[in-house]
Formats: sequence, C-alpha cells, structure tokens
Amino acid sequence: MRKPRVIIYEDDIVTLNMLKRFFTKRGYEVYSYNEPQVCPLYEGLSSSCEKKDLCADLIISEFKLPIMTGIELFQLQSKRGCKMDSKMKAISSFYSDDELLKMCNDLGCRFFEKPYELSALSGWLSECEKLFDLSQPLNDKRASARQVFTQVIEYYVNPVASREKFIGITLDKSSDGLGLRIFNPLRAGDEITILKRFETTKQKGVVMWCNKKGKTIYRAGLRLLTN
Repeated sequence: MRKPRVIIYEDDIVTLNMLKRFFTKRGYEVYSYNEPQVCPLYEGLSSSCEKKDLCADLIISEFKLPIMTGIELFQLQSKRGCKMDSKMKAISSFYSDDELLKMCNDLGCRFFEKPYELSALSGWLSECEKLFDLSQPLNDKRASARQVFTQVIEYYVNPVASREKFIGITLDKSSDGLGLRIFNPLRAGDEITILKRFETTKQKGVVMWCNKKGKTIYRAGLRLLTN
C-alpha cells in the first residue's frame, strides 16, 4: 500500500517549507511546485485530462497563479475531466472576501487563509483521509520537487550528424533535470547537448520521456549529465 500524496502549488518559500514539514510528518509523499506546470490544462496544451489515474490524493493551490487563479484552475479541471473530486482540493490566500469564499463553496473545495491554522488543516485532512483509496495507483510519479525555470535554449541531438540546431523552452527544473517544451519530437534515450543555458556553458542530458501536446508541440523530461 502506497503513501498518500499531496501536490502543493505555492511560491511563498516560508509557507511551502511549513507545509512540506507538516505533511511529511503526517506520512505524506509531498510534490511541490511554484505553479501548476505539471497540469496540461493549466498551459492550455490539452483540452481534456487524458490521465487514467489521479495525480495525487490532495491538491493545495495558492490563489494567485501566473496564468490563472487557483479557483480558475480547479474550475477548468472540473469541466475537463480531472479525476480528483473538488472536495479533495483547497485554495489558500493571505486575504479573503465574500466573492472568493462563495466561489470555493460553489466549487466544493476548501479555503484556508494564510497564515495557516494547523488545527483547521488537520481537521480537513482527517475528513479527506477517510475517503482515500491507497490501493489505487497514481500518475506522474516524480522523485524530486520542481521549480519554475523559463529560458529559451538551442540544442542539438547527439551524435551530431547535420549539426542542425533546434529551439526549445525550459519550463521547470529539479536538482538533476529539466522540463522542456520543444517543437520537434525526441525519443527516450536520446542524448542532447544544450548550447544555450547559462549563456556560455554547454550542458548534456538524456531524454527520459517525450509526449506530444499539440500539432507541433512536445513536452519532454531531461536528466542532466555531469560534465
């Protein structure tokens, strides 16, 4: 039987570290991100959720996100086939008003005003945990947290035959990898050399996966190699 998993979208490092300690102590697997780059609906790269299983047992999102609000994200997920029930999701914010509380209530998600009252958070978790099915597998298993990291890159595929350069965009980074948006397909196991990353440093990496997200848009995961 697996551990329960929570996904946290939070850009305030103090709040994020507190939540990570809290959930880890409670026995959770914690995935944390600055924003929901892992959700294809967030970037508009998919019109519906094509995942077979849940991504997590719970999601907690900051209200203010770069592309849309947390409420708008949850509303979009609800309309487009997200497998998670809205009552397993929560919005957090340093402020609240009647309109925000009504939107949360209408959607069925929980609202927490920052700074968190851990007793209220614990009470909500106790309710949700009764509904968990820890025998069911989850999607998008990742070993390390990712942070938003956006930069245009040039790369070529090894071994170099034509020296053809390709353009891509980094989306996020972890301690040993990058998430990429690219416009030409790659295969798992391909080795690429990034020509522009930190301006002067070349960086090699191995493609772990590559998924088509649009007519000419692909998302890929890259494991960086030690120089």
